[in-house]
Formats: sequence, structure tokens, C-alpha cells
Amino acid sequence: MTLSHTHRQHLRGLLGQQIYFRGAQARVIEFLEQEQALVIQLAGQQGRLQDSQYGEPGRRVARTHLLPILDPDRPGELNPELLHLAPANDITSG
Repeated sequence: MTLSHTHRQHLRGLLGQQIYFRGAQARVIEFLEQEQALVIQLAGQQGRLQDSQYGEPGRRVARTHLLPILDPDRPGELNPELLHLAPANDITSG
């Protein structure tokens, strides 16, 4: 399935937004159009050590999650998890 122009615009509009993802605060940091996925950075979780180019532990980086736009179980349909992405301010103010 190819995403419509409207879907792509909506997904780009999520960039930088603070959200709740699977019950945790997070932020949408990237929309990978070719892979049809969102990259979500989880807040408040202990980051992992990123190895340098020489395989030595370097800096800590935040945990991220790759959320496919299309449902992995039902090809051609949108991932139902997208419906559960709630803006963080909607939950905290309500």
C-alpha cells in the first residue's frame, strides 16, 4: 500500500510532538517515508551505550522504537497502534 499525500502530511506533522506511546511519554523524532515507519524516542528511560566506530562504548543514547505505519499482521492496512498515539498534553490536561 502506498500512503496518500494526506497520510504523509499528517505523519510529518507528528514530528517533534510529545506523545504517549504504550503508556509512556515519548516524542516522534522521524518519519521514514521509504520504510513507512515512525521513529519514536522514549522519554525517561535509561539509555543504552552506543559503540564508537572502533566497537568501544561511547555515549549514552535514548531508547527508540520503530513503529511501522502499516499493520504487520494485515498487509495493506494502517497499523492500529497509530490510533493509540495520544498527544501528551491531551492526557495530562484531561
